[in-house]
Amino acid sequence: MARVATDAAPAGIAVLRLIGMLPAEWECGQRIEEDRITVLVRGSGRDAGDVTGVRERCAEALRDRTLDGWVLEGAG
Repeated sequence: MARVATDAAPAGIAVLRLIGMLPAEWECGQRIEEDRITVLVRGSGRDAGDVTGVRERCAEALRDRTLDGWVLEGAG
């Protein structure tokens, strides 16, 4: 994720909000920088290895107003 608005939530808060919106059974790790967050996700069951599905769930979470100013980036 990348911060694209100066008034967006700080990275540490944004990553907590994002991870809190993902399925509880997913294992998540993160690397936090000032304007960029890298979230490493390991799905389980039918989600395991489904990169497209993981990105879709993250994109869905980013539509939440509490994450305004953050966008999904990268190619997977």
